[in-house]
Amino acid sequence: MKKLIIQSLFVVVALTGCVAKPDLSYLEPLHERKLRSLLIAPVKNETIDVMAPTSVLATLPFSLAEKGYYTFPVNTVKVLLEGEGYYEPAEVHAAPPESLAALFGADAILYVTIHEWTSEYVLLATTTIVDFEYKIVDSSGQLLWQARKELAYSPQQQNSTGNPLADLVAMAITAAIERAAPNYLPLTRTANGQVFNGIGTGLPPGPYSPAYDKYYKQVATDAKQTPTTN
Repeated sequence: MKKLIIQSLFVVVALTGCVAKPDLSYLEPLHERKLRSLLIAPVKNETIDVMAPTSVLATLPFSLAEKGYYTFPVNTVKVLLEGEGYYEPAEVHAAPPESLAALFGADAILYVTIHEWTSEYVLLATTTIVDFEYKIVDSSGQLLWQARKELAYSPQQQNSTGNPLADLVAMAITAAIERAAPNYLPLTRTANGQVFNGIGTGLPPGPYSPAYDKYYKQVATDAKQTPTTN
C-alpha cells in the first residue's frame, strides 16, 4: 500500500512538471518590430447598429494607452483620411497599409471589425453579445498580430436574493432595462482588455509603459538561453 501511494505521488509530480507552457511564438513579430505608435483605423461594422463603430472606437485608445502605446487622435485621423478620399471604414481597410502608415508616420495600423453587436431578449433574460476581430499590420504591410473575441453579458444572472419571487421580478426588470439600453461599452472595454492582456493574445508593453525596459531585458535573456538548432 505504501509503495502504491509513493508511485501515485510520483505520477502526480511528473504530470505537474509536464504542464505545457503557453505558446508565445505569436509575439516574435511584435518583439522584432518593437512598435511605438499605432494608427487605429476606422472600425469596420458588419452589423445593423450604426452607432457600434463609434462606441468601439471610443474604447480603443484608452486600452492601448494602458499598454504603453501612442495612438493617433481618432478625430484627427478621420478628418485626414476624408481629405485623402477615404470616407468609409471598408475603404480604409482595403487601402494599402503602407500608404496609410506613411500618411501618419505610424509604425503599424490596428484594424478592428465588428462581427456582432446585439442584445437578445428571451423570456425574462436579455443577453448582450459582442464579437470583435483585431489585426495589427506594420508599415510594410506585414501582418504582426491578430485575435478575435466574443463576449456575452446577462445582467439578470448576476445577483440572487434567495427569494424566488423577488428574483423573478428583479430578473424581469433588469432584462427590460438591458433590452432598452444595452450596456455595450463596459462589455467592449472588457473585450479589449482580455484581448490586449490575455494569454495567447496579449500585446507586449509599449515604450510608454513602466514595464517596457524590464520586459525586453527578459526577452533578451530568454533568447540567449534558448538553444539554437542548425
